Amino acid sequence: MTGSRADISAALVAVALSFAVSGAAFAQGPESGPVRLAPGQQNVESQTDEPQFENGNGAVQSNNLNDVDPAGVRVDSLSSIDPDTAGVLGVEDGGFGLDMWMGTSRRMLETMMRRIPVNVGSSTMRDMTRRLLLTSASVPSGLSGNAAHITRRVGLLSQMGDINGVVQLLDATPGRSQYDELVRHEANTRFLANDNARACSLAAGQIGTVDSQYWQKAFIFCQALAGEHDAAALGVSLLVETGDEDPAFFKLVDALAGREVTLDSLPDPSPLHLSMARVAKVRLPADVVSSNSPGVLRTIAVSPNASVELRLEAAERAEQAGSLPTDTLRQLYTSVSFSDQEMANPLSRAEAESGPLSRALLYRTALIQTVPMAQAEAVTRALSLAREGGRYASIVRVFMPILRRIPPSAELAWFAPEVIRALLVGGDTEAVSTWFSLLRANSLHNDQSAEALDTLLPVARLAGAVEAEEWGPKQLAAWWGRTRDKQGGSAKAALLYGLLEVFGDKTPAEAWEVLLDGPQRVTVAMPNPALWNRLDVVSREIATSKPQLAQESYDSEEQSFEQSDIQEGTYPPRIGEIVLLSLLALGEGGPGQAEPVVLNRVLSAMMTAGLQKEVRALSLEAAVAAGL
Repeated sequence: MTGSRADISAALVAVALSFAVSGAAFAQGPESGPVRLAPGQQNVESQTDEPQFENGNGAVQSNNLNDVDPAGVRVDSLSSIDPDTAGVLGVEDGGFGLDMWMGTSRRMLETMMRRIPVNVGSSTMRDMTRRLLLTSASVPSGLSGNAAHITRRVGLLSQMGDINGVVQLLDATPGRSQYDELVRHEANTRFLANDNARACSLAAGQIGTVDSQYWQKAFIFCQALAGEHDAAALGVSLLVETGDEDPAFFKLVDALAGREVTLDSLPDPSPLHLSMARVAKVRLPADVVSSNSPGVLRTIAVSPNASVELRLEAAERAEQAGSLPTDTLRQLYTSVSFSDQEMANPLSRAEAESGPLSRALLYRTALIQTVPMAQAEAVTRALSLAREGGRYASIVRVFMPILRRIPPSAELAWFAPEVIRALLVGGDTEAVSTWFSLLRANSLHNDQSAEALDTLLPVARLAGAVEAEEWGPKQLAAWWGRTRDKQGGSAKAALLYGLLEVFGDKTPAEAWEVLLDGPQRVTVAMPNPALWNRLDVVSREIATSKPQLAQESYDSEEQSFEQSDIQEGTYPPRIGEIVLLSLLALGEGGPGQAEPVVLNRVLSAMMTAGLQKEVRALSLEAAVAAGL
């Protein structure tokens, strides 16, 4: 006879009660018990069409003039704190402000928030997304009250693999235990972080109130952890009777009971799978890194039951996606064992292979070398491999401490272009100064250095480096002269001209005219027309409301650019919508894959809203991705 899911829940509840009482599991406090789910208190929607926002504390003040006490004093009652307004960032912490959604409709926010790209290689986009999701802000009327908005925000952070962000936002959310989806997000985060004690405490609380296969499996794992293998086996048999198909889960339960098992394939592991495999010391299969989840990749990178090759591959991808600290990747690189022969010939080994192990070898070599020339050679090869593999910015971050330690010298003039580009990408415009001086001096008698200088100046200009302050038509013409005959020269020019104009550097008409020799029609990937229109409308509204903040002053004689009067860290209303629309318009491909016309429009809108720092960073990412 086939059991129902209700039968499984009832059986597991009975075990859960004894499980908690006996203290065999991760017990809760003496007063605690299963948490009963109940809908969150609904705010009464306004009877007017005027937009309403909750205040900074997540409460709505009553507008009823009849709310008075017997003495005739008006009493403003406050509703329960709204979880949807919760956050941990104020403007002083990098947030976008309490009013960032002012003027944004409920439909707009509900529709577009769920489409935010979470697996992107752009560190700037990840930072903007994280700040958007963690900002404490009022929400449009009708959106709040049922925790749907906060649940979506936590879910996006979870998909990004931002464990700290998930925990911080959950801790700031009042009444989060009332909402099963929030509790589930926390449990997944705990499993990914190998915090099984807290995850099992959550499972014990939910199993008696929520009829869910997720909690049934989580609780079976917790039973096995506590040594209750008979009870866990009973739960598994009931799951099998209901037709559940999860062979990896069943094998891992067997492994926890001491049986020898092998996972042949696990292409889409869940947080629960990874936690079970780690506890049972089951070797992760090779296809586990086919996952595109940043959080899953992060966990694989720090899992001792994965091979070195798998851990390195997962670590590089997780660092690129922003879910793994750069220093953790450095530590993994240094933990790899290499033979004496490999350490003696790192460049030869790297020439033969181009995977993560080669980058680890080159990092170790550059780290232990005391001869600057040998360090420079190892760094150059590592950055070249990373550029070919689409991981340039990530490897720059890894090697940044080494780059800063290599002293400029005449014998390293050949290395100057590589280190300058890397330091600019890494955001160290101060350290780049001495290398620029070396390159300028060498360019007076070396044609290769002169060419390198001409091609690097636009990148320095986009990065805001002082070495490119004297930028103008002369420098632009020199760059084009070096670029025009190279493959993709016209495409690079179109991108560069558009990026420079965002910052007020007007490209001469004749420079654009030369590009007319190319194809008259090109196929490009454009954002949804409605999204495109909305971005234009919102940016124009901001510009119209504060024209002095939207205009950019450009002196054609001085070739200078004055930033808008919006101060860094202060933002106009609807900044949230500008950030949201910009993220959606750039998509998962980020600035590196955006068409020049799309990138120009997005960055111009962001500049109007006072996001100068972010615009500069995105411009630099796009330029480097294009090979500038």
